[in-house]
Amino acid sequence: MAEFRLFITDFDKTLSVEDSGYIVGRKLGIPVREFNKKIELLRKKNMVKLGAELAYLITRDADFKGKVTKKILMEAGAEVKLKRNVRELLKLLKKGIDGIVFHPYIASAAPKELIVKAMEGILPENCIFGSTFVYNKQGIVTAIERTGAGSAKVDILNFLKNKEKVSRSQVVYVGDGVSDMYVMHHVRAYNGYPIAVSPSPLVGHIAKRTIISDNALAILIPILEDIVGFSEKEVTSYFADIGQSIQEWDRAKVEWVDIRAGKKGGQRKGWS
Repeated sequence: MAEFRLFITDFDKTLSVEDSGYIVGRKLGIPVREFNKKIELLRKKNMVKLGAELAYLITRDADFKGKVTKKILMEAGAEVKLKRNVRELLKLLKKGIDGIVFHPYIASAAPKELIVKAMEGILPENCIFGSTFVYNKQGIVTAIERTGAGSAKVDILNFLKNKEKVSRSQVVYVGDGVSDMYVMHHVRAYNGYPIAVSPSPLVGHIAKRTIISDNALAILIPILEDIVGFSEKEVTSYFADIGQSIQEWDRAKVEWVDIRAGKKGGQRKGWS
């Protein structure tokens, strides 16, 4: 009998190359630099959950409010550039590896309509959980219905765990940034398997493994080694069997250190 696992992944800069907020902003004529300033201001004021900044801007910011429509979100989704081999990654996970079958889902703070369009033909809509909005008769966003940011991802995980009838230890979660911290802590606390796909120290110290690549298939490497139980040689052979070649594989332990000068009064005196 097959063993089942729950595979949940973030979307922005985890499966996609660029943050979806940049694309929505550009469609409204807002440069990336200006968009980043808005995000930083929201974070300094602690006004929203980590990761829900775009949803907040869409409904509250003067440059976004009353201008974002369902059509714009879908158009932005069509413009999303996915990392290489996202389709192949999810196909292989659903097919199963050495008797272990993975049920893939997306849990993201990005607008659901945007993600659904970007993942069209790759992952069905009922497997995608993103931020949802209330629209008026003209299709313009008027309010936030629900976000998929921060601790909300834990709620999504628990819903999917019950739906798929798996334990928390059978959950694999993949993320890249601050919006993933809550759920990655949760997954790790219950002996699940969190994977980071960015060098951010905010998630790197929580994740079991950090894998950096512009090819989504790289996410398979820690899964093959630590969950399926493959050796490094078997991992290389597996990739060759699916028509892929690992050109470079550098293993490194990254330590984030901040050292600053202390007060003079606190300096240690010489031994006498």
